[in-house]
Amino acid sequence: MTRRPHTLLLVAAAAGALNAAAQKRQPLPEPSFTLKGTLVLPVPVGLPLFNDLTESVGGFDLCAQYPFWKGLGVGLGGRATWFGLEERSFAPQNISGEIVRATWFGKLQWEKYTGGRTFVEFAAKAGLSDYHYTSSGVGERRTVKASGLHWGGQFTFYLHATDNLAFGVQVGYEQDEQTLSPDKFGLESFPGRTVQAEGPPYGFLTVGLGFSTRFRKSADRGEW
Repeated sequence: MTRRPHTLLLVAAAAGALNAAAQKRQPLPEPSFTLKGTLVLPVPVGLPLFNDLTESVGGFDLCAQYPFWKGLGVGLGGRATWFGLEERSFAPQNISGEIVRATWFGKLQWEKYTGGRTFVEFAAKAGLSDYHYTSSGVGERRTVKASGLHWGGQFTFYLHATDNLAFGVQVGYEQDEQTLSPDKFGLESFPGRTVQAEGPPYGFLTVGLGFSTRFRKSADRGEW
């Protein structure tokens, strides 16, 4: 009979400890106004001619975004991407140069915290891509400009390094309404090729590493 009071005391103590731990447990943070940037490598998909004539150098984008309802939000951003020309692929013509793409887009995203330090983002974007095809070797150096509609989707997984800074990995797919043709490089035809044009569209699988900086006070220290 003497053990029963001790048992009740132990149960009460355990319940009190669990209650205190529950009170200390913080809820998952909510998405907030954020600036995001990503280093991206585009990989051409279904573009054998483009893939043969160019090499992907990489790209970088920045996007400012704001959530308005339960992680659903909108953003505005831009991305710059570079492709080098494979000189050997133009033989016997001596062609060198680059393709530069500047993309401006609006973004619709959904963010969800999966833990205290991790969150994911699903995003769709649409906008306009400006292409600059710069080449030399046939006469003087020349640049041909062309524009087309842009759209894409992406998934990113983030891990917080601090309360306001997170780093993530990204995979996505995007398309541009563009056509690859000899006149972009001052040529009448691509030497030794039966396929003389490709696209639209251009399709790219993208992989990247990025950061996310949110503009709100730290939950622990009250700092920005």
